[in-house]
Amino acid sequence: MMTLDGRKVRILQTVVEDYVQTTRPVGSERLMELCDLGCKPATIRNEMAEMADMGYLAQPHTSAGRIPTDLGYRYYVDELMDSRASLKPEEVQQIRLPQGEVEELLQQTCRILAHLTHYASIATHPVTESVRLRRVYLAEADARHLLLVVLLSTGHVEHLLLESEVIPSSIDLLALSGYLHSITAGYTLEETLRGIPLSTVPQEFSGYRRLLQQVLQALAQMAASLSNRRVYLEGTGQLLRQPEFHDIQRLEILLNALEQHQALLQVLSRVSAQGRSYSVVIGSENEWEPLQACAIVTTTYEVAGQPVGYLGVVGPTRMEYWRATAAVQVMAQNLSNVLTNLSLAS
Repeated sequence: MMTLDGRKVRILQTVVEDYVQTTRPVGSERLMELCDLGCKPATIRNEMAEMADMGYLAQPHTSAGRIPTDLGYRYYVDELMDSRASLKPEEVQQIRLPQGEVEELLQQTCRILAHLTHYASIATHPVTESVRLRRVYLAEADARHLLLVVLLSTGHVEHLLLESEVIPSSIDLLALSGYLHSITAGYTLEETLRGIPLSTVPQEFSGYRRLLQQVLQALAQMAASLSNRRVYLEGTGQLLRQPEFHDIQRLEILLNALEQHQALLQVLSRVSAQGRSYSVVIGSENEWEPLQACAIVTTTYEVAGQPVGYLGVVGPTRMEYWRATAAVQVMAQNLSNVLTNLSLAS
């Protein structure tokens, strides 16, 4: 990335911020209205032509003004954007997240984030090698089924329905739950996926050995399902607000891409690879072609200080980057706080 002198920096910052707000290419006369560059329009035009040659600006049509390129946006995000910018205090105060199931919590987080930014929002289910089984319960569901309830260290609760030839009494179910807890508590998801061994079964549970084995197999299946991170997506309708996606074909390509969850996971995980509090991937920087018309802002969220998932927004490269990064970080912090509280309370 080539260094820009002071005048070119002011031109780039003004072009980016005005184009983001108006969606109109910025010409020399418009620049003179917006800031005092201490030179004539002809000089400004020459500066913008040089910046186009350098790759920071582009001219969409002959005789039109200039718009930022992906490189121009990158320079703005890395060098010019105020990283300390924040949401309005009243916006932050209005954020309310539910204290219930993790799925509801993630969905509501994404809805609020989409509302704050007017971009599509995405989140992954919390998964980490340190997630452990905290509690296992068995309860009667009906004459042929038992309900297996699993509480994880993240505060997340899984419910599994098991078909059983034998339905233990309520007293035996309570005792079996205690025994299952004693042999499963503390196992990580990875260890559960490999299988929890069933060694010597106490004499009082010898008649339920098959049921106990069935429960351990169900726990392994649950771990396998949770290891394949679920992706939550909200606010795709917000993309219709963006002029860039008024083209139906372009919008269809993007919406189809957002349904490819495994590919999205690879995009989201770039935040941890960059070692920053948030990641901004702009246009052609994205190796996945269907998202090269977009910008993606992501960060991680945590449970008790341990990163467990990703949260972010997807929008056009003509993105209000300061607001997107501020909103993503605020929502990630709120989500982290609620999940940590759930974990500590369970």
